[in-house]
Amino acid sequence: MTKQLKDDMVLAVQQWLNKTYGGVSGYDKAPENGKTGWPTIYSLREGLQHELGISPVASGFGPATEAELKKMIGEIKVGYKGNIAKLIQGAFWCKGISPEDFSTEFTTKTKAAVISMQKDAGLSGDGVVTVPFMKALFDMMAFSLVPGGDKHIRNMQQTLNHDYNAYFGILPCDGIYQRDTNTALIYALQAEEGMDPNTANGFYGPGTIAKTPTVNPGAHGNVVRLIQWGLYANGYNQNAEFNGVFDSYIANEVIAFRKFMNLPPFNSTSDLTVIKGLLTSNGNTNRDSIACDTSTQLTAANVATLKQYGFSIVGRYLTGTVGVGPNKRAKNLTISEVNTITTGGLSIFPIYQDYDGDQAYFTASQGRLDALTARSAALSLGFPKGATIYFAVDSDVLDGDIASVVLPYIKAVNAEMTYYKVGIYGTRNVCSHALAAGAATKCFVSDMSTGFSGNLGYKMPNNWGFDQFIEYSIGSLPIDQVAASGLDSGSDTFNIDPGQIMADTTHNLVSRLPGCAALWNVDFSVTSKFEHHDLLVDIYGEVTDKWDENNKKNMATLSVKNGKITGSLSDAFTKYGDILVDIKQADMEATFNDIAAQLKNGSISCSPKIRNGLVGFRYVFEASRDLGKKGKVSFTVIIEVYVHPGGFGIPEKVMSEAFAATPEYVSQLSVNLEKVKQELVTISIIGGIAAVAAVALPVAIEMITTVGLALA
Repeated sequence: MTKQLKDDMVLAVQQWLNKTYGGVSGYDKAPENGKTGWPTIYSLREGLQHELGISPVASGFGPATEAELKKMIGEIKVGYKGNIAKLIQGAFWCKGISPEDFSTEFTTKTKAAVISMQKDAGLSGDGVVTVPFMKALFDMMAFSLVPGGDKHIRNMQQTLNHDYNAYFGILPCDGIYQRDTNTALIYALQAEEGMDPNTANGFYGPGTIAKTPTVNPGAHGNVVRLIQWGLYANGYNQNAEFNGVFDSYIANEVIAFRKFMNLPPFNSTSDLTVIKGLLTSNGNTNRDSIACDTSTQLTAANVATLKQYGFSIVGRYLTGTVGVGPNKRAKNLTISEVNTITTGGLSIFPIYQDYDGDQAYFTASQGRLDALTARSAALSLGFPKGATIYFAVDSDVLDGDIASVVLPYIKAVNAEMTYYKVGIYGTRNVCSHALAAGAATKCFVSDMSTGFSGNLGYKMPNNWGFDQFIEYSIGSLPIDQVAASGLDSGSDTFNIDPGQIMADTTHNLVSRLPGCAALWNVDFSVTSKFEHHDLLVDIYGEVTDKWDENNKKNMATLSVKNGKITGSLSDAFTKYGDILVDIKQADMEATFNDIAAQLKNGSISCSPKIRNGLVGFRYVFEASRDLGKKGKVSFTVIIEVYVHPGGFGIPEKVMSEAFAATPEYVSQLSVNLEKVKQELVTISIIGGIAAVAAVALPVAIEMITTVGLALA
């Protein structure tokens, strides 16, 4: 239990620990702040290890500590004298239980504190100090109801401690259902199956599966009580009946659980499917289901095999690759594959995952970009409007980190997403947080990852669409078998909409263009024109499927092929570095490459331009998209950005004088051009609108110098 306020006795414990053990090899100094926390607990453990003769000491309470403690545990009783007595009393003070003393003698008052903690833990309260008791004492676990705790869960924890502590030691009794509580339920089941403490391991493996009983209404006993506890922990049996009687109420709760988890037949029998479903995240991995997912690009033969095995829904990735080196291969769904899958009688649900598992990936800015990329890919494949895209958080994000790691990312995905719905793939806990935050409408649960902290001990999220529970191969085809709730049937009808693809591409381009954040929420459509005006900037734009190439005359142009710019950006930057000294080359190249990736094939053009007395830049993006059997669609996006005067804009007179110069006034042009250069760079840096034009800008300036470019 962490104390929020300074406690004089905790401070005294910390000071004594540091004074007594400060010179011990491996000892970690306790913070002298009067507040209990893990650092102080570690110091207590290390002090105990030193007294037991262990060197160097360490922060854990492992087998070596237990073995040495076992040799002398019988001595720790009323009348015992030594530093271990003082360490025990110090641990009590840190746990919020008063032993009244802080001395080197184990007194009757110390024994009373032992009895108090034993009773809080659900034990008999005989005052006998055991190794499991010491392990629980020298720990941060709490034995009283904490804020947010559930009194019925605490009662469960106390009963488990009382009846089965020989199997797992002593559980916290704080009312919080978590992994250790869930594991204790499995130990209890193993005990009821007849396993001794040396055989039981808290893992629902083959031995436990083989001995799992089938229980029907009318039964009574400890196994029924385990079912009742499991139901309560999963959101059922809210009447909190823990009497070991399988009555009609419990029967109806079992049926409700079967229906929610889609575990037919929907009857009241509590068999392996129900019991393992209550006590583990992946449940009965031999159960049937109609869905699966795979990173393999499917052939007609693969689809026929999946259909033969009873699958009707398959999850496929929208983008990316899997594997490394010679084993690297594409995992993205293709237009031809869509046709193969749907012709074969399966529907498809889309998954987006393009990261390596590093939690640093999950930021709001990355979420916005992922939403754009995923939507673009889904549109190019023809997924219908309203389909749910599941964004993967395939990482064991701890409960305390979800708010800072996952939620900013998935909220940004949701804020940016249009046309499609946002789903999330992750642990039960991650999915529940995303759903509760309103950042996702459905979830795809990674229950197959049984070792993840966010699965075992957490109930299934309400709006689950899919539940991944086991991986294996059918011949050479690796799949993850997935349960389907019925909330998402996938898509079996696909239609590529050229107009929607144009609008989406425009949105993706504009969203990446510095200075155009105001256009992020514009609903673009082909042959449309749009404007935005605010205190700092005027923006004019157009999406057209008709563009005269002659309009690009005197514009600096970069070609784009297969999502990459042809030619060297660094060469251009080096050549004009004297003009662009305040623009970071890495930022400039990143912006250009990002836009090129959205264009796929086409070009980027840029030039200065005057409108309404303001000088700005015109950007022209020519794009094309492959539509499979529908051929190809080509279109052009034109954006003009003008920063207002008053510190940002270029006076029209300055630019006009430079443009009006003729060859015989080259010297005057040069003077004016230097003023133009400085104004242009000022816009680039201060206005934030021309980072994307960093390469095109000097090219345009060079053209001004050589041909006296006249702007319309």
